[in-house]
Amino acid sequence: MALKPGIRATQTQKLSLTPGLRQSIAILAMSAGDLADLIKTETQENPLLALDTPSQATGGDFQFAIDTVAQPQTPAELLRAQLAHMRATDEVQTLAYYLAGDLTDEGYLPDPPAEIATMLKTDVKTVRAAIDLLQRCEPTGIGARDLRECLDLQLRALGVPDRDRGFILGNLGRFAEADWTALRRISGHGAEELYRMADILRSLNPYPAEALAPRLAPPIHPDVLVTAQPGGGFAVEITGSLAPVIIVQPDQTPPARADDPTMQGYLKDCGRRANALVRAIESRRATILRVVQEIVARQHRFFAGGPAHLRPMRRYDIAQTLGLHPSTISRTVNNKALECAYGVLPLKFFFTNSVNDQGMSAYVVQQKIRRLVERETADQILSDAQIATLLGQSGVDIARRTVAKYRQCLKLPSSIRRRRSKRVL
Repeated sequence: MALKPGIRATQTQKLSLTPGLRQSIAILAMSAGDLADLIKTETQENPLLALDTPSQATGGDFQFAIDTVAQPQTPAELLRAQLAHMRATDEVQTLAYYLAGDLTDEGYLPDPPAEIATMLKTDVKTVRAAIDLLQRCEPTGIGARDLRECLDLQLRALGVPDRDRGFILGNLGRFAEADWTALRRISGHGAEELYRMADILRSLNPYPAEALAPRLAPPIHPDVLVTAQPGGGFAVEITGSLAPVIIVQPDQTPPARADDPTMQGYLKDCGRRANALVRAIESRRATILRVVQEIVARQHRFFAGGPAHLRPMRRYDIAQTLGLHPSTISRTVNNKALECAYGVLPLKFFFTNSVNDQGMSAYVVQQKIRRLVERETADQILSDAQIATLLGQSGVDIARRTVAKYRQCLKLPSSIRRRRSKRVL
């Protein structure tokens, strides 16, 4: 049979996302801060939207503190304030001012002097003089080119002799691994001298810029508040968080342009956008409330008794109960947090795997491993197999490789490294 071209009508069904649904999905996945930025942008562009200013004025003491806290000085500003009191030529001081703003977050200079000189069209000698001026600032070690120079500047400031300084800087890896046998063989020093050097090394700061402006994580603003009720149970309520409340204003058409078709079309489009945004925000609030209420119901023992009672829970289970898609649950819990008696916790915190179907969450088992390691002494360092045995005696039956995996998640060193760090020479 020969193939011939032709035209034929067919009928098919398919699911497509409308612009309103796409916006609703995007808003559901947003954090409170991102939603606040979106609302502010929309209110600036849409004349039918306005912020509900009275509700913003009642943000409470916490919001007042956030809004009125003084902006801290940057590391560059603090360094330039020090450089202003140092004696140097105008050219060197100006260059040092520039380098103060070119530091990495850790406080290092990312480019070598030759590249800086080429880029700024000056000579290397002037660049080195500016670097020396910058390195005279506090904290000591600022403006170093690498870790070795940073530690060397601090060791010089402490008055460490050249011989000891060279030995420490040449064996940073062995000091980090607490390889005392190799250090004693190389140096010929006794235990007391090596311990003294190790104490000096531990006192140094490899990230000097942190002393100028500690990099604090932004505060987590809870989306939901969970409070215990006098008669038992817990109440779940949506907080104001960072997102301001918006209202849809009446028709803002000037009387002179009331009959303008272009203006009427523009305002009609603005009205659709405004109503869609309000519906999406309300849908977000309702979905978050439903999901958190289900979390509280399933994790009732946690809210009543603390983190030791955290139960395994999957997003799929929540989705099945609420009749939602698992991806909707993921969007709901991402970048969201709740406040309860145990602090402000990300919603992701409550979703953990079960350990061997024993009804115990991986988080609880990890904390048990942490406590066992913290109780170790120099003479009793536990191997992963021994930790697994002790956990089995307490009712947690897991394999040695699972202990190793959880220990690595907790960033706990191996038994060999822990023994080296605690061993007495």
